[in-house]
Amino acid sequence: MTPIWIFVLCIAIFVIVLLGRGSAKGKGRSTLMRPFRWPIEEPPAALGVPVGHPVRSAAERLETALGLDLESRVKDRVLKEAPDMSDEEWNWTWFELKRYFLMCAVMKGVTMYSGKVDAVWHEMLMFTREYEEFCSKLCGMMIHHAPHGPSDAPEQDERAWFDWVYGELFTQAPASGRLWGNFYRTKMPESRLKPLAELEAAELREKWFNAKAISHYADLGETADYLIHRAKSQLQGAGRGTASVPAWQGGYDPMLSGTGLLAGLLIMNSIGTSSDSEFSRQMDMGQTEEQRQANDSGAFVPPVCGSGSDPSGSDHSGGDGGGSDGGSSCGGGGCSSS
Repeated sequence: MTPIWIFVLCIAIFVIVLLGRGSAKGKGRSTLMRPFRWPIEEPPAALGVPVGHPVRSAAERLETALGLDLESRVKDRVLKEAPDMSDEEWNWTWFELKRYFLMCAVMKGVTMYSGKVDAVWHEMLMFTREYEEFCSKLCGMMIHHAPHGPSDAPEQDERAWFDWVYGELFTQAPASGRLWGNFYRTKMPESRLKPLAELEAAELREKWFNAKAISHYADLGETADYLIHRAKSQLQGAGRGTASVPAWQGGYDPMLSGTGLLAGLLIMNSIGTSSDSEFSRQMDMGQTEEQRQANDSGAFVPPVCGSGSDPSGSDHSGGDGGGSDGGSSCGGGGCSSS
């Protein structure tokens, strides 16, 4: 082969390599920059709580207590501030706010990890009379919005506890991680595990649950007992190297519905892994691709304070305190009841 042809061949190979790299980079950019598409399907009935779950009747009561009229009025206010919000984004944001209210009805001090959900809550609070009626019907008392300052970051156990409770009450929805930030990226710390192992059920009810609400409604009280049973059983099972737990006395089997499976892995991997990176890897291995996509915030940055993408937040609590931002992390407010 003559030198000129060798030269031409080298140039051709060089051009092909450059084009290949450009194409690869283009594909990478399109993947990273592809806008999130909100699921077009309607959110599931009763907040996606399976039939037979102890909190199912409370979820149905919540849906009835809110009603379409109040939702429409709140939506009108939200769209004045965010006119580009699609119907799909509204449906899933409103859906997750209702899930949050249900958590607040059961738990004490539920941290708010979504700026978008929190913004809708703010607009809902403008309808004072209707909001008070809703809270009374749901749990017998007000769910107060308790904002915190930007520097008031929640402790590590707050995000892990949020993930665990959410996973025990609900099946994962397609937009869950997008609104709440990354799920299952924070190990359950000793400050939660030790009381679970040492305290009696009555002490845990008083310490971590919305005592007034669970005494007012039998289904909320049964849900508190169910969660304590699940947490203690999972902790005992983790000591034996298994995430399986004894059946609930009420007959509900979470293995058949998909609730609580990842919550059990969270506790087991919190004990069985030595580093945060190993914990995340083990949690990823325990999820299907569909679950990972639902639990991911879609943010290509490390999680802040164990949550998601935006380093802002709020704290509210369905019993006494909480806080963070939408698909986000730490610092804002929560819910408290009185």
